[in-house]
Amino acid sequence: MIKILLVEDDKNITATISYYLQSEGFAIHTAKTVKEGIEKIKNNHYDLLLLDINLPDDTGYALYQKMKIIQEIPTIFLTALDEEKDIVKGFDLGADDYITKPFHAGELLYRIKNVLRHNLKKEKEEIIKIKNVEINYTTRKSIKRQRRSRFNSIRI
Repeated sequence: MIKILLVEDDKNITATISYYLQSEGFAIHTAKTVKEGIEKIKNNHYDLLLLDINLPDDTGYALYQKMKIIQEIPTIFLTALDEEKDIVKGFDLGADDYITKPFHAGELLYRIKNVLRHNLKKEKEEIIKIKNVEINYTTRKSIKRQRRSRFNSIRI
């Protein structure tokens, strides 16, 4: 099951998004602050981070930068900040998508699926190893490793 962390301080938005995404088969964990979000990231593995920018104890940008030190999680910013400078900042930091409030639930779902599709493809490289040859079907490359003799360090 895909695990999503939603960091949002508005109870109504959290409840609505959580209910909708759970009905679509996602496991949703929530946090209201940067501190709470970081703790959840430290103690869990998430497939996606949905992140508000205006949080009570710091910004979503700050949480995003702290998260990247702990682990890389595909991220979508969900925010009322709709000015170009805010959107550009989100993408400059490395976010996968940026959605301004208000938004439609169906749009959020398809953006989530799009981000997950792109990121799960990157993670699932199919590699076959046969003796000293590795074949990567995802990148379509093969590597032949040199065999080492157990006797390389013996001098006669």
